[in-house]
Amino acid sequence: MARPPLGYGTNLHAAESVDEICAALAGPATRIRARLGWDRLGVDLRLGSLALAEGQAGIDRLRRTLDQHRLSAHTLNGFPLRPFQAAVVKRDAYLPDWSERERLDRSLDLLHAALALSDEPEVTISTVPGTYRPFGPPRTDAEAIASNLGRWAAAAARVRRDTGRSAVLCLEPEPWCVLETSTEVAAFWCGPLATQGLAAATAALDGDADTARVALARHLGICFDTCHFSLAFEDQAEAVTRITAAGARIAKCQVSAAPVVVDPGRNPAGVAALAALAEPRFLHQTAACRRLAAGQNPAAGWASPKRVEDLDQLATLLARMPDATEVRSHFHVPLDFIASERGLTTTIADTRAGLAACIAAGCPHIAVETYTWSVLPQAGDPVDGTVRELRWLAAALAD
Repeated sequence: MARPPLGYGTNLHAAESVDEICAALAGPATRIRARLGWDRLGVDLRLGSLALAEGQAGIDRLRRTLDQHRLSAHTLNGFPLRPFQAAVVKRDAYLPDWSERERLDRSLDLLHAALALSDEPEVTISTVPGTYRPFGPPRTDAEAIASNLGRWAAAAARVRRDTGRSAVLCLEPEPWCVLETSTEVAAFWCGPLATQGLAAATAALDGDADTARVALARHLGICFDTCHFSLAFEDQAEAVTRITAAGARIAKCQVSAAPVVVDPGRNPAGVAALAALAEPRFLHQTAACRRLAAGQNPAAGWASPKRVEDLDQLATLLARMPDATEVRSHFHVPLDFIASERGLTTTIADTRAGLAACIAAGCPHIAVETYTWSVLPQAGDPVDGTVRELRWLAAALAD
């Protein structure tokens, strides 16, 4: 079966209502498709609580707009439910989380929206990877999170029984979340999801444990964001192997890159350029790490990273690890970002490795996800930038 068209994340647009989303689809998204010369363009369509509250009439209108402009919404971004291009987002991006009934309810709305907005036999929806770890208990209760995910999988299984079509809810590991690394994903899949998640799905499916087990495997997966795994200093091919070996399917890949300062102790220009990216809208969790010398556990490659929650704490981070060989920040930069004259580079090599590993693992849905054009200094036109990114992605896949 042919893979659906490549796409881009519409979370770069300040669009919350159905009116605003339709305007973004008819405007920038259509210009991107025309500039590329593609017959169809994929959109990783972000739907938040405001749009979902407009109900079936809003979904029908979105579908008409997608079809009119030859856009394919085979994958949805259901991660941020609150306004994502607000003046200040920060921790609000993770709320509500999977410890809350509200997250389950809105994600059930997304299940039905996803199937209405696409005719693909399988659609995907990315979501919060449990919760943001600094929130602490009770939000970080893995059993409560797994139970709600099990209930969602049971609902998706009932929809598949009735319609023959599947939806996969893709948890998106992210810095500082309860699911951040491939090791944490594997432990959750083999632990709380296999116990509490299975119990909740079984109860929702009239006590049928076998059907519940199939539902978890079929309807829950991972959205692999290459920027996020770079922040954990993970080998991305190894991360994909570890995740899939635990039984978690990678059903969606967001192709993105992070800025890097190499050898920060001797690169003041790079440190200054990275510090200048600090801004008030998004969280930019930042990590420093030291590459291990030969003989210092070469299998690991890196020492344990030190981390701070945002870029305005960069000086504190460097003081905590003065011998760091790299600093990376959760600031999605364009795939063709060139900043060597300012002492910065990017994780683009990681991005290529992660993309290749996801493709080898059978990942069907792929999109670029630079949503930071509004806060990136001298970013230029986001339409131009997104066109370049999609051309880069198409060329990378051809290679």
